[in-house]
Amino acid sequence: MEPAIFLDRDNTLIPNDGDLGDPQRVSLNDGVAVGLKALREAGYRLIVVTNQGGVARGKYTEADVDAVHLRIAALVDETSGRQNIIDRFYYCPYHPDAQVEEYRREHPWRKPNPGMLLQAARDMELDLAQCWMIGDQPRDVDAGRTAGCRTVLLSRDAALAEAARPTVAVETFDEAVDAILRAAPGRKPTSNGVDRRTPESRDTAGPSNPSDSAAGPSAALRAGPAGPIETARTQAMPAEFIDAVAGLRRAVAELTEEVRSDRQRQGEFTALRMLAGFAQLLVVLLALLGLLQLDDSAVFARWFAGAGLVQLFTIGLLLLDAKA
Repeated sequence: MEPAIFLDRDNTLIPNDGDLGDPQRVSLNDGVAVGLKALREAGYRLIVVTNQGGVARGKYTEADVDAVHLRIAALVDETSGRQNIIDRFYYCPYHPDAQVEEYRREHPWRKPNPGMLLQAARDMELDLAQCWMIGDQPRDVDAGRTAGCRTVLLSRDAALAEAARPTVAVETFDEAVDAILRAAPGRKPTSNGVDRRTPESRDTAGPSNPSDSAAGPSAALRAGPAGPIETARTQAMPAEFIDAVAGLRRAVAELTEEVRSDRQRQGEFTALRMLAGFAQLLVVLLALLGLLQLDDSAVFARWFAGAGLVQLFTIGLLLLDAKA
């Protein structure tokens, strides 16, 4: 299992306040190339995860997204003086209010959902607890937190940072890199090159395997210009399972944060809180056991139903403790 840095694209790696589909307009933000090189040399895999709703709005095509990603990869390599800095690009072209009908739906890969991060962890055998998510919007922080990563928000807006509740809030990409390198060292890279596998482009007849529909064209790696792009289909977790896992993890993260904040306010630990803590551990255990049963949807549903009931019991305990 490897550590990784998940990177938002627009206004994190490159300036973009509109719909960018022209690779000739791509430029890197200050400090990005040098910072990515430092993270790579510290042992982190580097993965771009980006919402590309402009495809759904008809502003540009998926081919344009690929071309922009090729340009970003090339600029990073040229500026840093090292080849194959970025490992993969994942993107979600869907939007619930799309003008292009085939892209009009909500999707578990669209941030703030954690689908792209979870899929990358499966594809690349990543240790999410050792991963970071860097972005300039609260949705980036939400996606990272829900996936189980530490988070960095790039923003000069103190109110936005307070509302987003990232692990670290900084103003520049350089500061983000410094914060990560100070917090925990990465590991030595296990590969000298870019992994060039990518789920194949959209087939107008639809995916041949039902499980492929959760990914569709939303995942794409377009490696740097050093060689041809190899294509292969990944087996994605079904969308309903991703939604269930994401919802549970989000609830656990929010409850954990609430318990931590309440403990800091009151400075004490009661018997009810201790019982709630044990119950929360049971929720996580039931959820993990459910994930081991993904091949049997009925068994999976029963495990998660049990986890949900115990979660309600945990919330009840905390409410009783708050009133005490």
